[in-house]
Amino acid sequence: MIFADYPGHLIAGLLLIVSAVLIFFAFRCGELQKAARQSYRWPLIVLHYIAIVILLLILWNPSRPKVSQALSRNSVLAFFDTSESMSVVEDGRVNRLDKALNIFQEKFRPIEADSPDYKVFGFDRQTYHSGTSDFLRRWGPQTDMHGLLAMLGKYEIAEELLPSEDVHSIDTDTSGDSVKGEPVQGSKVVGAVIFTDGQADDKNIRTYLPLRSRDFQIAIIGVGSRDRQTDIAIKSINAPSRIAIDTASTIQVVVSARNFQNQPVTIELLKDNYVVDSKQIPAELFTQNRRRSDSLAKDVTAEFAIGAERVGRYSFSVRAMALEHEVNLANNVRSTMVDVVEETRLKVLLYSQVASFDIGKLRQVLARDEKIELDLGLDVIRTPALAKNVAEAYGYVGLPDNRQGFNRYDIIILGPCEIDALTEARIAGLYSFVVDRGGGLILLPGKAEFGPAEWTNKKVKSLIPVIFDAGNPTIWPSSPGQIELTLEAVDGKVLDKGSLQDIDGPASPYYRIVSPKPASTTLALIEETPIVLVHRVGRGRVCLLNISKLFSLYREDLQGGWLYKMMAGLTAHLGRVTAREAAIELFAERAAGQTNKIKFEAYVCDNSFVPVAGANVLINIRDEVLRMSQVDRGYYVAEVENVQDQAIVATVQAEVNGVFLGEKTIAVNLPPVKTEMTDVELDEKFLRELAGKLDGRYFYADDVGDDIAKMFEAQTQVGSSRRMTSIWPGWPLLFVLCMVLSVSWLLRRAIGLV
Repeated sequence: MIFADYPGHLIAGLLLIVSAVLIFFAFRCGELQKAARQSYRWPLIVLHYIAIVILLLILWNPSRPKVSQALSRNSVLAFFDTSESMSVVEDGRVNRLDKALNIFQEKFRPIEADSPDYKVFGFDRQTYHSGTSDFLRRWGPQTDMHGLLAMLGKYEIAEELLPSEDVHSIDTDTSGDSVKGEPVQGSKVVGAVIFTDGQADDKNIRTYLPLRSRDFQIAIIGVGSRDRQTDIAIKSINAPSRIAIDTASTIQVVVSARNFQNQPVTIELLKDNYVVDSKQIPAELFTQNRRRSDSLAKDVTAEFAIGAERVGRYSFSVRAMALEHEVNLANNVRSTMVDVVEETRLKVLLYSQVASFDIGKLRQVLARDEKIELDLGLDVIRTPALAKNVAEAYGYVGLPDNRQGFNRYDIIILGPCEIDALTEARIAGLYSFVVDRGGGLILLPGKAEFGPAEWTNKKVKSLIPVIFDAGNPTIWPSSPGQIELTLEAVDGKVLDKGSLQDIDGPASPYYRIVSPKPASTTLALIEETPIVLVHRVGRGRVCLLNISKLFSLYREDLQGGWLYKMMAGLTAHLGRVTAREAAIELFAERAAGQTNKIKFEAYVCDNSFVPVAGANVLINIRDEVLRMSQVDRGYYVAEVENVQDQAIVATVQAEVNGVFLGEKTIAVNLPPVKTEMTDVELDEKFLRELAGKLDGRYFYADDVGDDIAKMFEAQTQVGSSRRMTSIWPGWPLLFVLCMVLSVSWLLRRAIGLV
């Protein structure tokens, strides 16, 4: 305590002495002198003197310093998942987001004065500040937890959320004037509470970084039911993206069901939004061979048969009928596109320098195939004039003389011929036809120099998919056996396994093979000896038919039998690059990180298969024509947005300086896109791991208690003020003064002065 108006020791002493002298002499005069003779004289003098001293103290303004603290409400960030999965209604009343908002209002009590200042944010594909829960945007297509944590990183050790005035400590002098002190820290962010169901697009916990400050409190609230919800999902739809007219095909559908309480599942096939077929899958198919520890049912595959009656593009959708209490209907439908086209005929050249039953039967089965336009070349007549007359009379053609002549064909079948005797231009043309043009080449066996085992030209030998036994290339005596197909042939649907029963008796391999080349694929064997092999050389494919007496595989009563089906499968497999499409390669894939954007890449060459710069390349997709941009010489790129289809059909045409280079059409089945509604179950495992990574705590929504708000400090001292406060108006000092005056009055009355 100090005296704010203290006059100094000299004046204070004079006042006390003068007051004492005046009181002493006052009690010595008149009646006071008589009263002073009594026993009350000195107590009365002292009491009067005390009263005067108290009055002097009051005049000197006794004061003491008073310190008050300035408090500020801390800020807590409240994040609400507003993605599409939060729209699920599980209890029949409110969706998950509204449930989270109710918990926030009831348990955290943000409107109360003693609670922290909650700043409301929403997050889905991006994190945004909404101010209040009324302005949360609904419903986002995906949940990006990385964006949320990036914002937390900005505020975890932040001193203030929004710009505000600095708070200072205040010193007040005795005259009441304030003195500004040192600035102190303002309001700070002390933590965050996150409401989500855990359906993030990235659940790899290793990609999330921990927070830097351990004082930053994190509470993750898992919103959603722990019970398995009824859900029927069409996981995938697989259909041929391109089929020929007047053919039949199948659509395969994978259906997943869980917690469906043994109800049958009905799925419908829609063609251009009209129901054309439906199937009912019994409940027991979903539960057969299911492990007891597995709470989910297994997937079931169903098939629908479709026909191609007219040329055009058709949309096929598969829809699962909703079951009772099913909460997620977004994954009940999947769609795809099927392009029905006129079947492209392959131009095939069958050339041989030897006439045999094999060549005759091959000509017959190739002529039966409606997708093949066949040219036959037989150089078995050595007299030039006679050979010319026969060719004109019967339509025979010769082996092309140059590369342009070879490139007119899609597939070339070489029967027994002395290829080393061909001109260099013909060998170079054949090699370029396979490597550059991407054509298909089928090699037939032959005796001595007329067969591939005796060919010596290096370019030609590089086309052969096997290494022969140099000492004894021909198998003699023959080793008959049953033909067996490999898994590659069956899975790729190149050869038909069921038609093997059409073969009368065993077949025999022709050549003794040391080993297939590393890049070759064996499609059929006889007693472990490969008889049908294919390998890729450059852009094209080469097949070796290592079969003795091919004609024995022919069955006239079965429209050619297995020989017809084998050649039909091989020509379709080898003739993938037609002459019109040879100069263009086109690829399509989903753009990285963008599921609704498709990236197209085209490689364009001229007639010499040299990359072309400055070409005009146009792509047609969904009846929309776009121009592709050149990235490098011969390399063109285009991106198409808002493509949600699982299958797409695109056509590219290219020309340069008025010269048409070619056209390429692709039909691609894209991988299914994982959407926000693919899985809507509450993922507590991920949320617990995330809370542990952030040094936070995880709470299940239904277990949140009333004390959860206590984990966030509501206020922080941000400053202080100190001022001198007068204490004389206080009750104690006033009581003492009243008591002194009362006792003095009683004594004066007792001695007769009152």
